[in-house]
Amino acid sequence: MLSSGESLVVQTQDDFELALVLKKKEKNRSFLLEMIKNRIEEKREILRGGMRDSVCLVGHSQLDDWDIREMCGMPVRNCGIRGISSFQYRELILDPEILDGTSEAFVVMQGTNDIVYDYSLDEIVESIKKMLFYIRERNPDAIICVVACLHVNGRADRSNRKIDRLNGALCDAIRETDAFWVGMGEMDDSFGNLRREYTCDGLHLSSEGYTVFGRVLENGIRRAFRAKDCGDSGAFLFKGIKG
Repeated sequence: MLSSGESLVVQTQDDFELALVLKKKEKNRSFLLEMIKNRIEEKREILRGGMRDSVCLVGHSQLDDWDIREMCGMPVRNCGIRGISSFQYRELILDPEILDGTSEAFVVMQGTNDIVYDYSLDEIVESIKKMLFYIRERNPDAIICVVACLHVNGRADRSNRKIDRLNGALCDAIRETDAFWVGMGEMDDSFGNLRREYTCDGLHLSSEGYTVFGRVLENGIRRAFRAKDCGDSGAFLFKGIKG
Protein backbone atom coordinates (compact mmCIF):
# COMPACT_ATOMS: atom_id res chain seq x y z
CA MET A 1 0.00 0.00 0.00
CA LEU A 2 1.35 3.39 -1.05
CA SER A 3 0.13 6.83 -0.06
CA SER A 4 -2.00 8.75 -2.56
CA GLY A 5 0.98 10.98 -3.33
CA GLU A 6 3.16 8.04 -4.39
CA SER A 7 0.51 5.75 -5.91
CA LEU A 8 0.85 4.11 -9.32
CA VAL A 9 -0.81 1.34 -11.35
CA VAL A 10 1.31 -1.82 -11.40
CA GLN A 11 1.11 -3.52 -14.79
CA THR A 12 4.65 -4.79 -15.33
CA GLN A 13 7.60 -6.06 -13.33
CA ASP A 14 9.27 -2.65 -13.73
CA ASP A 15 6.18 -0.99 -12.24
CA PHE A 16 6.32 -3.36 -9.30
CA GLU A 17 10.02 -2.67 -8.68
CA LEU A 18 9.34 1.08 -8.84
CA ALA A 19 6.53 0.59 -6.31
CA LEU A 20 9.02 -1.06 -3.93
CA VAL A 21 11.41 1.89 -4.31
CA LEU A 22 8.60 4.35 -3.60
CA LYS A 23 7.49 2.34 -0.57
CA LYS A 24 11.01 2.41 0.84
CA LYS A 25 11.16 6.17 0.23
CA GLU A 26 7.81 6.58 1.99
CA LYS A 27 9.00 4.55 5.00
CA ASN A 28 12.26 6.49 5.17
CA ARG A 29 10.36 9.78 5.28
CA SER A 30 8.09 8.46 8.00
CA PHE A 31 11.09 7.30 10.04
CA LEU A 32 12.84 10.66 9.53
CA LEU A 33 9.77 12.59 10.68
CA GLU A 34 9.55 10.48 13.83
CA MET A 35 13.25 11.09 14.49
CA ILE A 36 12.75 14.85 14.04
CA LYS A 37 9.82 14.90 16.47
CA ASN A 38 11.83 12.97 19.05
CA ARG A 39 14.73 15.38 18.70
CA ILE A 40 12.40 18.34 19.20
CA GLU A 41 11.17 16.77 22.45
CA GLU A 42 14.76 16.23 23.58
CA LYS A 43 15.52 19.92 22.96
CA ARG A 44 12.23 21.40 24.14
CA GLU A 45 13.82 23.11 27.16
CA ILE A 46 16.52 24.65 24.97
CA LEU A 47 13.96 25.78 22.39
CA ARG A 48 11.74 27.38 25.02
CA GLY A 49 14.50 28.56 27.34
CA GLY A 50 15.35 32.04 26.15
CA MET A 51 18.57 33.74 27.21
CA ARG A 52 18.70 37.43 26.36
CA ASP A 53 22.48 37.74 25.95
CA SER A 54 22.98 34.63 23.82
CA VAL A 55 23.41 33.36 20.28
CA CYS A 56 20.59 31.08 19.11
CA LEU A 57 21.31 28.57 16.33
CA VAL A 58 18.26 27.73 14.19
CA GLY A 59 18.55 25.06 11.53
CA HIS A 60 19.35 21.44 10.72
CA SER A 61 22.03 18.83 11.51
CA GLN A 62 25.01 20.97 10.50
CA LEU A 63 24.10 23.13 13.50
CA ASP A 64 22.62 20.42 15.73
CA ASP A 65 25.79 18.28 15.48
CA TRP A 66 28.04 21.21 16.40
CA ASP A 67 29.49 21.05 19.90
CA ILE A 68 29.65 24.78 20.49
CA ARG A 69 29.04 26.43 23.87
CA GLU A 70 30.08 30.05 23.36
CA MET A 71 30.33 32.50 20.48
CA CYS A 72 31.28 36.18 20.46
CA GLY A 73 31.56 36.05 24.25
CA MET A 74 27.94 34.86 24.62
CA PRO A 75 26.50 31.45 25.48
CA VAL A 76 25.02 29.47 22.59
CA ARG A 77 21.49 28.04 22.47
CA ASN A 78 21.71 25.28 19.91
CA CYS A 79 18.18 24.94 18.52
CA GLY A 80 19.29 23.01 15.46
CA ILE A 81 17.32 19.81 14.73
CA ARG A 82 18.85 16.94 12.75
CA GLY A 83 17.15 16.11 9.46
CA ILE A 84 14.65 18.97 9.57
CA SER A 85 13.67 21.15 6.62
CA SER A 86 12.58 24.78 6.90
CA PHE A 87 8.98 23.68 6.24
CA GLN A 88 9.09 21.16 9.10
CA TYR A 89 10.82 23.65 11.40
CA ARG A 90 7.98 26.08 10.84
CA GLU A 91 5.24 23.46 11.19
CA LEU A 92 6.63 21.65 14.24
CA ILE A 93 8.42 24.45 16.12
CA LEU A 94 7.44 27.93 14.96
CA ASP A 95 3.72 27.50 14.32
CA PRO A 96 3.16 26.14 17.86
CA GLU A 97 5.49 28.94 19.06
CA ILE A 98 7.95 26.62 20.81
CA LEU A 99 11.02 28.70 19.90
CA ASP A 100 11.70 31.55 22.31
CA GLY A 101 12.80 34.75 20.61
CA THR A 102 14.71 36.59 23.32
CA SER A 103 18.31 35.85 22.24
CA GLU A 104 20.43 38.81 21.20
CA ALA A 105 21.60 37.13 17.99
CA PHE A 106 20.10 34.41 15.80
CA VAL A 107 21.92 32.27 13.25
CA VAL A 108 19.54 30.76 10.69
CA MET A 109 20.86 28.02 8.41
CA GLN A 110 18.33 26.21 6.23
CA GLY A 111 18.00 24.92 2.69
CA THR A 112 20.07 21.78 2.28
CA ASN A 113 17.22 19.53 3.46
CA ASP A 114 14.63 21.52 1.49
CA ILE A 115 16.20 20.88 -1.92
CA VAL A 116 15.86 17.10 -1.64
CA TYR A 117 12.06 17.46 -1.75
CA ASP A 118 9.85 18.60 -4.64
CA TYR A 119 9.67 22.23 -3.57
CA SER A 120 10.30 25.04 -6.02
CA LEU A 121 13.07 27.55 -5.37
CA ASP A 122 10.49 30.25 -4.65
CA GLU A 123 8.72 28.03 -2.12
CA ILE A 124 11.96 27.31 -0.27
CA VAL A 125 12.99 30.95 -0.16
CA GLU A 126 9.53 31.99 1.06
CA SER A 127 9.62 29.31 3.75
CA ILE A 128 12.98 30.52 5.08
CA LYS A 129 11.83 34.14 4.96
CA LYS A 130 8.86 33.22 7.16
CA MET A 131 11.32 31.84 9.70
CA LEU A 132 13.11 35.19 9.74
CA PHE A 133 9.85 37.11 10.12
CA TYR A 134 8.94 34.87 13.09
CA ILE A 135 12.14 35.93 14.86
CA ARG A 136 11.84 39.59 13.86
CA GLU A 137 8.23 39.85 15.09
CA ARG A 138 9.26 38.54 18.52
CA ASN A 139 12.52 40.42 18.79
CA PRO A 140 12.74 43.58 16.65
CA ASP A 141 16.24 44.39 17.95
CA ALA A 142 17.86 40.99 17.42
CA ILE A 143 20.77 40.44 15.05
CA ILE A 144 19.72 37.80 12.50
CA CYS A 145 22.48 36.19 10.44
CA VAL A 146 21.44 33.95 7.55
CA VAL A 147 24.17 31.45 6.69
CA ALA A 148 24.62 30.31 3.10
CA CYS A 149 23.72 26.71 2.32
CA LEU A 150 27.04 24.85 2.26
CA HIS A 151 28.20 23.12 -0.88
CA VAL A 152 28.49 19.33 -0.82
CA ASN A 153 31.18 16.97 -2.06
CA GLY A 154 30.22 13.89 -4.04
CA ARG A 155 26.60 13.70 -2.91
CA ALA A 156 24.13 12.33 -5.45
CA ASP A 157 21.15 13.60 -3.45
CA ARG A 158 22.17 17.27 -3.59
CA SER A 159 23.44 19.46 -6.42
CA ASN A 160 25.89 22.32 -5.91
CA ARG A 161 24.34 24.04 -8.89
CA LYS A 162 20.97 23.99 -7.16
CA ILE A 163 22.60 25.15 -3.92
CA ASP A 164 24.12 28.11 -5.78
CA ARG A 165 20.73 29.07 -7.20
CA LEU A 166 19.17 28.84 -3.75
CA ASN A 167 21.93 30.92 -2.14
CA GLY A 168 21.62 33.62 -4.81
CA ALA A 169 17.84 33.82 -4.46
CA LEU A 170 17.94 33.74 -0.67
CA CYS A 171 20.64 36.40 -0.41
CA ASP A 172 18.51 38.74 -2.53
CA ALA A 173 15.28 37.90 -0.69
CA ILE A 174 16.44 38.56 2.86
CA ARG A 175 17.00 42.24 2.13
CA GLU A 176 13.40 42.88 3.16
CA THR A 177 13.82 41.04 6.48
CA ASP A 178 16.55 43.26 7.94
CA ALA A 179 18.85 40.24 8.21
CA PHE A 180 22.57 39.82 7.52
CA TRP A 181 24.06 37.37 5.03
CA VAL A 182 27.09 35.23 5.87
CA GLY A 183 28.61 33.46 2.87
CA MET A 184 30.72 30.33 3.27
CA GLY A 185 33.03 30.44 0.25
CA GLU A 186 36.02 29.71 2.51
CA MET A 187 34.67 26.18 2.97
CA ASP A 188 35.07 25.39 -0.76
CA ASP A 189 37.89 23.86 -2.75
CA SER A 190 39.06 25.23 -6.12
CA PHE A 191 36.22 23.36 -7.90
CA GLY A 192 33.47 24.86 -5.76
CA ASN A 193 32.92 21.70 -3.70
CA LEU A 194 32.98 21.45 0.08
CA ARG A 195 36.61 20.66 0.94
CA ARG A 196 37.10 16.96 1.67
CA GLU A 197 38.94 17.64 4.91
CA TYR A 198 35.98 19.70 6.13
CA THR A 199 33.44 16.89 5.81
CA CYS A 200 32.97 13.32 7.01
CA ASP A 201 30.46 12.21 4.38
CA GLY A 202 30.28 14.96 1.76
CA LEU A 203 27.57 16.83 3.69
CA HIS A 204 28.11 16.86 7.43
CA LEU A 205 31.11 18.64 8.86
CA SER A 206 34.27 17.18 10.35
CA SER A 207 36.04 18.64 13.37
CA GLU A 208 38.30 20.62 11.04
CA GLY A 209 35.26 21.78 9.09
CA TYR A 210 33.57 23.10 12.23
CA THR A 211 36.74 24.99 13.17
CA VAL A 212 36.66 26.92 9.88
CA PHE A 213 32.87 27.23 9.88
CA GLY A 214 32.91 28.64 13.41
CA ARG A 215 35.62 31.18 12.59
CA VAL A 216 33.80 32.47 9.49
CA LEU A 217 30.46 32.59 11.29
CA GLU A 218 31.83 34.35 14.36
CA ASN A 219 33.49 36.97 12.16
CA GLY A 220 30.17 37.45 10.40
CA ILE A 221 28.27 37.90 13.66
CA ARG A 222 30.80 40.42 14.95
CA ARG A 223 30.57 42.41 11.73
CA ALA A 224 26.78 42.32 11.97
CA PHE A 225 26.93 43.84 15.46
CA ARG A 226 29.31 46.54 14.21
CA ALA A 227 27.07 47.27 11.23
CA LYS A 228 24.04 47.54 13.52
CA ASP A 229 25.89 49.89 15.87
CA CYS A 230 26.65 52.09 12.86
CA GLY A 231 23.01 52.04 11.79
CA ASP A 232 23.80 49.91 8.73
CA SER A 233 20.98 47.37 8.44
CA GLY A 234 19.56 44.92 5.97
CA ALA A 235 21.33 42.04 4.22
CA PHE A 236 24.88 43.19 4.84
CA LEU A 237 27.04 40.99 2.59
CA PHE A 238 30.07 39.46 4.30
CA LYS A 239 31.35 37.02 1.68
CA GLY A 240 30.36 36.74 -1.96
CA ILE A 241 28.55 33.67 -3.22
CA LYS A 242 30.92 31.45 -5.11
CA GLY A 243 29.86 30.01 -8.45
